[in-house]
Amino acid sequence: MFLLLASFLAGMLTSLAPCILPLLPVIVGSAVLPGNNKKQDRKKPYVIVASLAVSVIVFTLLLKASTILIGVDPKVWIYLSGGIVVLLGVSMLLPNLWVQVSAKLGFEKSSNKLLADANKHSGFTGQILTGAALGPVFSACSPIYALVLATVLPVNLLLGMVYIVSYAAGLAFALLLIALLGRRITTKLGWAVNPNGWFRRVLAIILILVGLAVMFGYDKKFQTWTLEHLPFTINQIEEKLVPKDASTTQKDSVTNPGAKFNVENPYPAPELSSIQSWINSDGETIAKLKGKVVLIDFWTYSCINCIRTQPYLNTWHDKYKDQGLVIIGVHAPEFAFEKVPENVRKAVVDAKIGYPVGLDNEFATWKAYNNQYWPAKYLVDKDGNVRFTHFGEGKYDETEAVIQALLKEAGSNVNTPIQATNDSQNSGNLTPETYLGYERGERFANSNTFKQDETVNYPRTTNLASNQWSLSGNWRVGKLDTLSTGSSSSLQLRYTAKEVYLVMSGDGKSPARMTLNGQPLTSNSGGGSDVGVNGNLFPKEARLYRLVKSQSLTRDGLLEIQLPEGTTINAFTFGE
Repeated sequence: MFLLLASFLAGMLTSLAPCILPLLPVIVGSAVLPGNNKKQDRKKPYVIVASLAVSVIVFTLLLKASTILIGVDPKVWIYLSGGIVVLLGVSMLLPNLWVQVSAKLGFEKSSNKLLADANKHSGFTGQILTGAALGPVFSACSPIYALVLATVLPVNLLLGMVYIVSYAAGLAFALLLIALLGRRITTKLGWAVNPNGWFRRVLAIILILVGLAVMFGYDKKFQTWTLEHLPFTINQIEEKLVPKDASTTQKDSVTNPGAKFNVENPYPAPELSSIQSWINSDGETIAKLKGKVVLIDFWTYSCINCIRTQPYLNTWHDKYKDQGLVIIGVHAPEFAFEKVPENVRKAVVDAKIGYPVGLDNEFATWKAYNNQYWPAKYLVDKDGNVRFTHFGEGKYDETEAVIQALLKEAGSNVNTPIQATNDSQNSGNLTPETYLGYERGERFANSNTFKQDETVNYPRTTNLASNQWSLSGNWRVGKLDTLSTGSSSSLQLRYTAKEVYLVMSGDGKSPARMTLNGQPLTSNSGGGSDVGVNGNLFPKEARLYRLVKSQSLTRDGLLEIQLPEGTTINAFTFGE
């Protein structure tokens, strides 16, 4: 319920966000400019705003919540939106242009008459196009909107669309108030209500400029400038609405380290739903496993936190599988390549996983458990009830103690000693996980020359700040990844960590080479396990590659990676 209200409020606040302010003249101006039909004039604000709200919902459904138009280049929608606004501005600035053009082209007078009659009876066409054209722009301008896309839609389409509708309703409500207020003011001004006056021409020019700004990305540059230079923005208010428990930041649910069980009211474990396929098993169900102790582990194979947890899971499987413990790995993909069964099977083999793994590509089981984290563990007792949960890394000895306690409840005579582990967590000094696509990308030093989904020759950045990353050479930055499109492309990163990992893929034929603080990285001089003795690393299948493994913490180290053409990079993660 809170997120539903937050979505509505976020929609209202978005009407004043930096990326929307340049577009308000289009909404207000188109709504207040008088025409030849007073009855239609009164309805203009409602038609424009309603069209925009519907456009936001439809755009989200088609492009975000489904794969219907996944192959369409995102630039198409940008040029289409901006182009419609430009055409509306041109038609407003030069109302007789169509008549002149059609006359030169030899169109029949009857065609012109038919068009004129159609326009007379379809006065709302321009207003509908205005609202619809701006939907894709408004739909990408809110932290709450991004939260719903990232955490709700992948696991619950219906609930996610309810939140999107609430967001669109809040946006429409605020814009309607602004449009009605603008109309009330302008109707009292003679120069504003003159349909052939200079106000119409100024508005037409504004529409043309706004459309061009959308087409060439200047609206995004304006938003970036405001976020970097203004001490306070509407987006900061929206970020306050993001519920803490909806964040993708991993956290620990244990509030009392001395407690054996941290679920105060045990509840029946949800069934394993809509698993696409199984590895190491013909299929598992919670019902079939009654009488056993079950550990449900949500993971994804490129997640470094999951990878660091894996050895403990393997150890528990080996130690307790004969005493009644069954571990079920539920693989919920973070990236598109992690949905491919062959990729997951290879990752299972590489990680030496011997227990059943189910592919939860549609997040059905994730949704059933109301889960939000990678990794996440749910311990189920012999009666099928969830008794213990843990999110993120660490607390391995405590988790194993709970495993033993549940096995004893089930009648097992467990006497294996628990090996003490160092559960020190990230102190907060490490560089945070860094995504290399524009949807979740942060701290990108080339933001002033960035163009989404376009090949750009990025200039070299010489002074990277802490935790910043940059590109040089030819790259195409996409929504979830970035593609090297040139033979001399490089990636730079200023980081603090002992270990550095990069999720990427390539053709496996050409090597990547790295330097740390100007010195070559090899397997014998600080390179990770994927780096050879000569310093070469061959990106091939999409997975997490181990780049750096230092003996001590590297502070503000400068890592530079020369990557071959055709390499796709997704995200950096770090370890201490």
